[in-house]
Amino acid sequence: MFPLPPLSDEQRAVIDRAAALARERFAARAAKYDAESAFPYENYRDLHQARLLALTVPRAYGGVEADPITYVHALREIAKGCSATGLTFNMHCTVTGLIAALGTEEHRRRYFVEIVERGALIASITSEPEQSFRDKYVLQTVFRPVPGGYHVAGVKQFCSLGDAADYYFLTGVVEGTTSARDGVISAIVPRTDPGVKVEGLWNATGMRGTISHTIRYDSMVPAANVIGEPGALFNIDLSGFALGYAAVYLGIGEAAFEFMVEYARTKTLKPATEPMSHHPLVQRTIAEVGTAIRAARLLLHEAARVRMTGDKEATMLVVNQAKTYSADVGLMATERALRLAGGRGILKDLPLERWHRDALAGPVMPPANDRCLETIGKLLCGLRAATLEFQSPRPLAVYR
Repeated sequence: MFPLPPLSDEQRAVIDRAAALARERFAARAAKYDAESAFPYENYRDLHQARLLALTVPRAYGGVEADPITYVHALREIAKGCSATGLTFNMHCTVTGLIAALGTEEHRRRYFVEIVERGALIASITSEPEQSFRDKYVLQTVFRPVPGGYHVAGVKQFCSLGDAADYYFLTGVVEGTTSARDGVISAIVPRTDPGVKVEGLWNATGMRGTISHTIRYDSMVPAANVIGEPGALFNIDLSGFALGYAAVYLGIGEAAFEFMVEYARTKTLKPATEPMSHHPLVQRTIAEVGTAIRAARLLLHEAARVRMTGDKEATMLVVNQAKTYSADVGLMATERALRLAGGRGILKDLPLERWHRDALAGPVMPPANDRCLETIGKLLCGLRAATLEFQSPRPLAVYR
């Protein structure tokens, strides 16, 4: 409904391809995935066939190598069709960026070729029970050095893509290290590893199709599967996760806003003789939501543009602004759309209650909005800030 800033023909073609899939295929399937808490396998087959599964894979390996601007708008369109597909797609695409930044040439050839040719999916696995990114994060998943690699043991929570992933980009801490910067490390663990066990099935209010199960890892990881040296994650830009979340939750809000406008234009409630759009209160609601949506889109676009410059501090500021604002706008838009529809809004035959449930996750996804605001405030006051912080655990032998 709102025009995008100027884009190249190549950028627009990718975004349009994503929008067409979301509109023509994903939207019709979304309710089923939600009701069954089922992974959107069909959507991922479509993404693979459209070459979008390799959206962030470098061209040298057969991928699209989309820039951040193209990526966020394509992701926003995908989320408009299916929230769970958008959220899990962001995890997969962000991890491919981490492999590109930290992996060896052998890693890139192996995993990128699998994504391009076979449609392999890679999940990002960091969150753990009883931990929170709102403070310094204490990883309890331990990488214990053994001949030939590491023995990895720990329990991970909110594992989006669950057992649908082909590989897990698993993050923990090396046993015996005294600081997170010296000890935080990541490795690729295949889903087929006998030490990978799903312990808790995902049963959430929203984002049900992400199947973000709880998974226990008790695996031998060869040294060849380790991605980067200990502490290497702290040397690269990790803002891709939060930038993607901004796009996803804005996309959900946009879907609700577009539904709201069409509903108001076409729905007449007796004894009125004109559609709801003629009522001043409805007009006010649409105006407020539409203005917030447009502002969030512009902020998202600016965040992607700044990320392309490589300015780490400027990126931290605007990405945190985009994430917290888009998450709030997505939740507000779905709630206002539901209220505008009245009692019909809570019925399952309309998508409004599903969008609202999905949007509930936005403000609490790390970096949670409270943490985003703290980071923004520190930066604007000229203070040192970090979106995510890790701390080494004591004792490290808890999962031996």
